[in-house]
Amino acid sequence: MENYLGLGVGILTIITAFLIQSPFFFRTSLSITIGCLIVTLTNGFEEDPSLDMICFTLLGMVTLGYLISLLSAKIRKVAPYFVGLLALIPIGAKATYQGFEVNWTFEVAVFAIIGSLIPLLAKIKDYFAVRWFRADGKEFDAAVSLVYFGLFVFASSFFVSTFGVILLATGYFSSIIALRSNSGLQLSVLLFAVAWILFSLNSLEGISDSLQKGNLWMGILSGLGALWACRSMKNAFLGLFIPILILGVLISFGFINGNFGGTPTLLGAIIGSSLGLALVERANTHKPFPGILLPLILIGFTNLVDSLFQPEKLKVETLLDTGNELANQTGKKKDVMDIPAIALTDGDAGAWKSVAANSKLEFEVGPPAGRTAGAIKDFAAEVQLDKAGVIKSLQVSMKSESLTTFNNIRDESVLSEEFIESEKYPKITYTSRKIEKVGEDYKITGDLDFVGMKVEVIVNLRFVSKVTKNDSEMLVFVGKSVVDRTKHNMTPDAKIGDLVDVTFEVALAR
Repeated sequence: MENYLGLGVGILTIITAFLIQSPFFFRTSLSITIGCLIVTLTNGFEEDPSLDMICFTLLGMVTLGYLISLLSAKIRKVAPYFVGLLALIPIGAKATYQGFEVNWTFEVAVFAIIGSLIPLLAKIKDYFAVRWFRADGKEFDAAVSLVYFGLFVFASSFFVSTFGVILLATGYFSSIIALRSNSGLQLSVLLFAVAWILFSLNSLEGISDSLQKGNLWMGILSGLGALWACRSMKNAFLGLFIPILILGVLISFGFINGNFGGTPTLLGAIIGSSLGLALVERANTHKPFPGILLPLILIGFTNLVDSLFQPEKLKVETLLDTGNELANQTGKKKDVMDIPAIALTDGDAGAWKSVAANSKLEFEVGPPAGRTAGAIKDFAAEVQLDKAGVIKSLQVSMKSESLTTFNNIRDESVLSEEFIESEKYPKITYTSRKIEKVGEDYKITGDLDFVGMKVEVIVNLRFVSKVTKNDSEMLVFVGKSVVDRTKHNMTPDAKIGDLVDVTFEVALAR
């Protein structure tokens, strides 16, 4: 069914192209085409009682926008900006869109409302641009709209996944069709194209998820907008300085969170501004368009920007063989439990303590498209081995204040009362209660005392190396575990991630 709906959109679009000479029939056919596209996009929902109401709400926004376009000019000056309010109707509905749970709250509905308000917001900016910078009003209007698209596509995809972009596109199109804005219709098609790409990346087989990052698309759309801003301003210096300033602010969001800005946004801006060059007509064939320099400027700063956003690395000297898969990872991250195990003997019996310089405890949290990596820098582990070389007990002590996500701004929030309360709970401990030998591995059941809550956590562990360093024998074990942070007095949040994947490599000495 989905294939036929998509084909229908294509056929309707071809028919619409033949009606371009008649504004009335063109708007009518285009509205029907967009309506069919919205129905196709709603195939991302799993079967749910709320589906019909959601679909009818989106179609109702398009229909209302079309009906307003038939009214007098006086009504069309105001009414289009209220079309998005229809998104308030399904509040309370719950559904799942391409695996992402959508709880239709006001925060979700607001993306459709914002979409319908973008033309008004762009006009306000347009007014000041004409007065202050002598910009071409129509060109700057398109430029500002594209920058808004970049910001809100990122926000909507981050908070409501692909469906947030669909809401944004529907609200914008409904408002634009009511305003009878031809240039706005071009931009609305662009916005629906972004929604379709994100939808396709989730639904088609064999497609990489690398294009699903909201900050990349923010950069692409903002890069297009920046190029149009260059075109709209008569002063060549301002035409380059202001767009670069805007892009610099968006890129700098990466200092707050690696998923907000950073290098993907810069690369997206290069793509967007470069593609825009192919669409810009030269107003004066004797004078180069200043915006042609924008992609080159961004390219020139790529390596510098990328180095600024490279996460801090743990300075740990691994004792594993340098030819080992873990120590020589390339491409997809390997499972630490894939490292071959070694056997221990009665000669290894006794107490062993971790060596900080050769040990690391790392974690990752968050959805696949936006994982946040971190580590606990200051920790100590003690292991007791019996005469058969089998673990009798495991104890780990960690300092809360040493937990880092390699981002100072984010760490302030993580260490605060909002999350782990490092001042109130300065120590994190793990103590084994039950130890099972499963083949070459150990399954350890113990208590994790974290943020004032003691919770049972299972750790999988294996010994992988025995080396001699500085005339001392050392053992190395690796392992992994999963910690549900919501069981430790922290609020559930799908965007942050509730399950924390922990991995470790610990070197032990007697």
